[in-house]
Amino acid sequence: MQGRDVVTRVRVIITIVVALAIAAGVVIIRRGGETAGAAKITATNDKAHTAQVAEARADERAAATVTQSIAARTVRIDAQTDAYVQATIEDLRNALANVPPAAADAALPAAPVDRMSDSLNAGIARANRAADDAGAAGGAGRD
Repeated sequence: MQGRDVVTRVRVIITIVVALAIAAGVVIIRRGGETAGAAKITATNDKAHTAQVAEARADERAAATVTQSIAARTVRIDAQTDAYVQATIEDLRNALANVPPAAADAALPAAPVDRMSDSLNAGIARANRAADDAGAAGGAGRD
């Protein structure tokens, strides 16, 4: 009966070894899958992060371009406003210079009030239109 006990022991040992090999294989496969899954998730996250950074940089460049455009437009409007103010001042000086001098004992002549008033009103209207245009362009998108 000893031969039979030896065969039974060998079968038990083989069964245990096979069970341990299967368990070790399952553990190795599981760890390999976890590692591969983690690497896949990391690669996916890195790819998504790169895309988001690229989009943010594109938005940043677009904002810088818009800001530069607004600054250039503001400079142009300021230059036009300065030129207009200087022209209006010159018109006023010319209108005042064109008033003839009065004689010492004579009554003051009628000043060209209507012409000066029309010139001032036209200037004010142009300034208001320029301000409205600048306000509409500069305030677009503001609430």
